[in-house]
Amino acid sequence: MHVARRTLISLAAALGIVVLAVLPAQAAPSQQDQNWLVTAHQGNLAEIAAGQAALQQSSNAEVRDLGQMIIDDHQRLDADVTAAAGQLGVTLPGTPNATQQAELAQVSGLTGEQFDRAWIAWQITAHRQALAAGEQEVASGSDPAVKALAAAAAPVIQAHLDMTLALAQAYGVPTSVAAGNGGSEAGSSLGLGVGLAAGGLLVIVLSGAALVRRARA
Repeated sequence: MHVARRTLISLAAALGIVVLAVLPAQAAPSQQDQNWLVTAHQGNLAEIAAGQAALQQSSNAEVRDLGQMIIDDHQRLDADVTAAAGQLGVTLPGTPNATQQAELAQVSGLTGEQFDRAWIAWQITAHRQALAAGEQEVASGSDPAVKALAAAAAPVIQAHLDMTLALAQAYGVPTSVAAGNGGSEAGSSLGLGVGLAAGGLLVIVLSGAALVRRARA
């Protein structure tokens, strides 16, 4: 199961790189595109910090393994986000937002099993919020490259959520956590959304390739 998820995550990361190389970017991204780039960047920073907290404070091997995966994957996702922002002239903040910093401080103040349970619950909420933000960008964004990055990130974030939900079930952590702006109550219900996002990514990549061929002609 972990091998299949790692393969899916690697494919999504590769698609993100292809998106940046192939798709032409608009000179002026919409406010929605800019908002998603900022949100995704701050979410990545918060997730990297969360993973580091898991490595430093948890004695649970499963929590630590997931924490390391979150660090690795969100560093890759953020490299694509920062590259796109640089191409589009979007200035990104240097830290997570105030709410994310407060959540990190609150969870990091706990120890032992209390830390593990709070960390798992936090990650469920954070990844649901990230999925919801990505879905909004795919539906409402205007820049093809930014929309494609949001679509490419979805299966990575979904894989993290699935693994976190599995941990929650094993350790008795409630999973019916609100996801903010329209997030789903159950991780499995997001599978269709991820499939649609992957389909949307394929359409965007093919459209970008067609644009490049027309430009060369």
